[in-house]
Amino acid sequence: MLNLMACANVPATTQKSVNAVLRRRQSQSWSSQANSVLSFKSVIMAHGLAVQDSRCVWCTLKISEEGHRTAHRDHIAPKGQYNQWTFLPVNLAIACEYCNGFKVKGELNTVSVPADQYNHSEFLIVHPYLDDTNNHIRFVDNTAGYPILIEGISERGVWTIEKMALASPYITKLRAQDFVFARETEALAAGELELLKRAVDRHT
Repeated sequence: MLNLMACANVPATTQKSVNAVLRRRQSQSWSSQANSVLSFKSVIMAHGLAVQDSRCVWCTLKISEEGHRTAHRDHIAPKGQYNQWTFLPVNLAIACEYCNGFKVKGELNTVSVPADQYNHSEFLIVHPYLDDTNNHIRFVDNTAGYPILIEGISERGVWTIEKMALASPYITKLRAQDFVFARETEALAAGELELLKRAVDRHT
């Protein structure tokens, strides 16, 4: 799981506009085609991909064009249950389609005690912005410098790993594959690496 320092800095005018959309449309606000909503989503995605190095906030696998996994804007506290936080940048991170899908996170309730002020809420899940993830989750057998095996070192860390399936055989295998690819391509010249990436692109 990634440790994120700062959420997206959304322009004040855009934030004001999306807040107005939220008041008018409530549960339908996220699907609005209003320019302000589209602009907000664009800022969230661009910032997230940049600060997360195109990696999923939960499983850490590569996403977008680099990883051939769809990048999703993930509401940490699900918008279906906490509509008031739909357009709150600190409630949004970038996740892969697997972690943010219905089989894993979906509308999973991640909040134990909601508060009027988001930052004062108590979360069941390890929060990528509000928590130091290193106090809750760690990667083990990491002598080669790449995270593969994961374990919880706090109650919330264990909860997060279990509910988000971060230690599942499927995700663990994908992390190992990413590691092997990274290790084997480190010594390649730039031209050779580009040829390899093109070949991989054609067969994924």
